[in-house]
Amino acid sequence: MVACAGPNSSPTITYSAETDIVDPTISYAESTSDARLDYREGWFQDGEHRIHFVEAGDGPLILLYHGFPSYWFSWHDQIEFLASDYRVIAVDGLGAGLSSKPEASDAYTVKALAAQLDRLAEALSPGERFVLIGHDWGAPLSFAYAQWRPDRLRGVIGMSAPPLNNLLAQLAASPEQQAISDYMQRFRAITLDAIEANGIAKTVAEQSYAKLAATGELSAREIELFHASVGRAEAVHGGMNWYRANIPPWDEIDDGSQWPSADARLEIPALFIWGEADGIFLPEIIDSLLVTETNLQIARLPGIGHWTSMEQPELANSAIRTFLGTLETTP
Repeated sequence: MVACAGPNSSPTITYSAETDIVDPTISYAESTSDARLDYREGWFQDGEHRIHFVEAGDGPLILLYHGFPSYWFSWHDQIEFLASDYRVIAVDGLGAGLSSKPEASDAYTVKALAAQLDRLAEALSPGERFVLIGHDWGAPLSFAYAQWRPDRLRGVIGMSAPPLNNLLAQLAASPEQQAISDYMQRFRAITLDAIEANGIAKTVAEQSYAKLAATGELSAREIELFHASVGRAEAVHGGMNWYRANIPPWDEIDDGSQWPSADARLEIPALFIWGEADGIFLPEIIDSLLVTETNLQIARLPGIGHWTSMEQPELANSAIRTFLGTLETTP
């Protein structure tokens, strides 16, 4: 591997040599690639944090940011689909995969992660506007980044979770949504020691991917890879830090909880992909987006649950391709 800069140096991008690949998922992805892609493993040194990413293809930049509990491989189908026309980079978000996993929650605020994402994009392709796609927690991050830095993006796509300001407004106002989202408050209280002592990471991994295993959307080997990455105590703790950092107790949510602001709006072309069988958010929160976000399109996927990137992925891929086509005709 090319040597990385020290923790106090400027943000630096390095790539692993083929003989030094750390992530075993990359070998699997290459061996099963229908598109015969060469996957490249990269590292972004950002101060004391190190971010792992995987890329394939050449062309305009598309960045993919997963949610919890997951890692870069949840985007495998999208990489295969898009890399013939784009340079596609799937990030292991802070706290996940092979990226750094700081214990303190301050590093996981949407504000901090958006700034880190901005530095990553600039280091990868200086001055280039790009497309950002996020799933689950990666969706509020992507939408918030788009509200903060519309000048950096050609377009933004969020899957399965709405913009942060819409999410927090719904959580503050709806007892029904609070009941559905009670797990968020439980996650805030779970410590790393408790995760380790009670085998919580293994349970989270098994429960999260059980349906995809049962339906055959993921093979036995793919399930093994997800469990190996997701089912580690520090990775689950890192994911739960998202909730500690960004979701206050329901009665403490106010305008100060929002970032970049409570009234921030999407000024660039945007797409929200929602599986209609996803029970994590009430349909009302999806409908409310059409009132507040005039630049947002919504693609509803009938019969699809929360894992929109992996559950019948051709449906999400089709929506992504249609959206990208509109960007190509926009100056």
